[in-house]
Amino acid sequence: MSDRSTRRELLGHCARGVGLVAIGGTGVYLGRRAAAQGLWQIDPERCINIRLGATGIEACDKCATTCVLALSAVRAVNEFSRCGRCCICPAYFDVTSEVGSDGLPKGKLCPRDAIERKPIGLVDPSDPLNNFYEYVIDEQKCNGCGKCVLACKEPAGLGSIRLEVRHDLCLNCNRCSIALACPEEAFAQREIRTT
Repeated sequence: MSDRSTRRELLGHCARGVGLVAIGGTGVYLGRRAAAQGLWQIDPERCINIRLGATGIEACDKCATTCVLALSAVRAVNEFSRCGRCCICPAYFDVTSEVGSDGLPKGKLCPRDAIERKPIGLVDPSDPLNNFYEYVIDEQKCNGCGKCVLACKEPAGLGSIRLEVRHDLCLNCNRCSIALACPEEAFAQREIRTT
């Protein structure tokens, strides 16, 4: 009798072990499959705010206005290695606004004042237009409206500012409201495989 119960216990343990391995394997498979489906990304070749050659148009604000989050998961990012650090940055200043006594436009382009202008090195007061600046985007204020991105494009800018989806903020909705509203179909789920 004790021999039979031992075998039953052993078979029961084996069956539970196999079941746990099967459940774990299914979980890993589903996790990899979900990761392979991809993340929402902005295609710079399609987005009219980013795409070269798309100038003289209004900035598309669908990323800022149609996200299900109160503050969109899309943010403007400045790639400092491409930035010219100009004194008069068309993405920072509203270059069509009135010019002040310092020779700089009075208006700023960002409606949320999300871009900070910091001098690099010593500022030469005798030649204010020959100073260089770093333009840092405050992601807590930025809502991805795209105005700075559009203004940073050639010929006025160098194209250092772009829009990106912040995946730590994105809810990764199955049917993204930005993707549905995007007139250029530039917002799409791209397959990303993890190893």
